[in-house]
Amino acid sequence: MGLHILYVRNLEYNNKVYVCYVDFEKAFGGVDWTKLMMILQNIGVHWRDRKLIWNLYNKQVAYVRIEDGLSTAPLSICPPLFCGAGH
Repeated sequence: MGLHILYVRNLEYNNKVYVCYVDFEKAFGGVDWTKLMMILQNIGVHWRDRKLIWNLYNKQVAYVRIEDGLSTAPLSICPPLFCGAGH
């Protein structure tokens, strides 16, 4: 419902609205992250870039907007490997 409201409000001002949906489980759920990091290292990707990629998926959290503001506790957003499900 929130996206619909955003769309309608922007439509009133003739603004463009872009939406991107990513199914992170399908996109990254089957990735062997240790192997990926080794491959990136072998092809010469700098360690800072590898660390950035790792941290993008390892430490993601989100807050949910609720009536009074934002949720007090963050929700973890991560692939199964990082969430403890493993392969």
